[in-house]
Amino acid sequence: MKRKQARRFGWMAFCLALMVLVAGSANTAWAQHEGEEKHEEGDDHSESRFSDEPIPLADIPKRPRPILELGEPFLGTGTLAQGIKLPTGAVWQPAFMAFGTIRSALQGAENGVANTQFTEAAARFDLFGNLYLTQTERVLIGFRPLDEGGRFTSYTINSDPELPDDVDSFQDELNFGIRTLFFEGDLGEIFPNIDFDDSGGLDLGFSVGRQPLSFQDGMLLNEDAIDAVGLTRANMKMGGLVNVRVTGLVAWGDIDRPVNFGNEGDKTATLVGLFTETDSRKRTVELDAVYVTADDSTGDGIYVGVGSTRRIGRYSNTLRVLGSFPVGDEGVANSQGFLIHNQFSWTPHHSHNHIYINGFAGIDAFRSAARGPAAGGPLGRTGVLFAAVGLGRYGAALGSVADNAVGASAGYQMFFDHTRKQLIIEAGGRYTYDEDTVGARDAVALGARYQMAVGKRGVIVIDAFGAYDIDDVELGPDSSELNFGGRLEVVLKL
Repeated sequence: MKRKQARRFGWMAFCLALMVLVAGSANTAWAQHEGEEKHEEGDDHSESRFSDEPIPLADIPKRPRPILELGEPFLGTGTLAQGIKLPTGAVWQPAFMAFGTIRSALQGAENGVANTQFTEAAARFDLFGNLYLTQTERVLIGFRPLDEGGRFTSYTINSDPELPDDVDSFQDELNFGIRTLFFEGDLGEIFPNIDFDDSGGLDLGFSVGRQPLSFQDGMLLNEDAIDAVGLTRANMKMGGLVNVRVTGLVAWGDIDRPVNFGNEGDKTATLVGLFTETDSRKRTVELDAVYVTADDSTGDGIYVGVGSTRRIGRYSNTLRVLGSFPVGDEGVANSQGFLIHNQFSWTPHHSHNHIYINGFAGIDAFRSAARGPAAGGPLGRTGVLFAAVGLGRYGAALGSVADNAVGASAGYQMFFDHTRKQLIIEAGGRYTYDEDTVGARDAVALGARYQMAVGKRGVIVIDAFGAYDIDDVELGPDSSELNFGGRLEVVLKL
């Protein structure tokens, strides 16, 4: 009897559930039918209703074309050609692309302490031709026809004191010298038949020719064109490390070395370096060492750098410690010294903006192993007040040499119009604790940089700074502790 009652109650529950399901479906169908009728009649409907019109996921703009493009279009779409299969097993798909950047600026500055000022118009043109054989093998050639040896084609509009009689207001640095020409590739990709399953460790990257080089954020080595050959072994797994990269480098020509407050070519120099980068789960560590040999006028030297980059919660931090040590007699380019540099930054909540606080401490006279003519000193990463612009005579507001000095900068970077516009406001200062240091300077400064994209190829850059020298020196009758400068630059990407 109890079993019959249980069975009866079970059937009743099943029928009830079926009725609820049918009724719900009927109501949904009726509501949909009623909504369709309202939609057809043009009546109002809920704002949360999905549109019947398809909406694309993203509005992808058309691809800007370079100056010249032959073969497969760079970042283009469509079917790829079969390419050329080599006896080594590699498949090459040759494509050539010419591109470049034109920079032109109207700029000027006044040094109140030295009682000097200038206004000039300067230009720079970087032109490259890139022959892609594959995505890992290429030949790159580059020209810089409007500048040479750190001097730029320019016209001096105003100068006080006036230019010497033997110096023309228009400075012509037109040249057709090759500033970049190198081949880079991967042995494992060039000879895939030798190591078909990538188990033999032939993934060795290499480059040979005149090429740009930068290590330790450009503080240890920062060359825009140096004749060198390099061999890199990447993606190495050691213990619990994520990745290890090791690069060996030998450079024999076009080496520029820091001499006092400029960077000059040293035809007698040869450079040998070993550079490593190690990724763990918490940080990236760089350990680099360079040996430079030259004649007695510039001297031999050993240069080392250690860097650590990591996240600390929502903050980013990069700490670098660098040293330069003369071998034998100390010269103008191989003096002994240390540089401690730290960069600390974060993004405020509910914002895409960027806040940074950077600082440095220079002990004695640190020198980089090599620096390009327009690269300035090693303090460029401290902020816009310490960085060289790489165009004309316009220098860093607070200088970029760290001899016996400490300093810092704090800045706020704001983005507007979907990152097409940005504004940096920065305050900084430096103090030289050894009064006998050549070029000793104590100063504070406030600067700003505004950048705005124009179309798909143009950028407008506006820089301005004001600095106050707090050195305890006697000034001339027309001198002032105030220094200021400004510039307007137009950048065109070709």
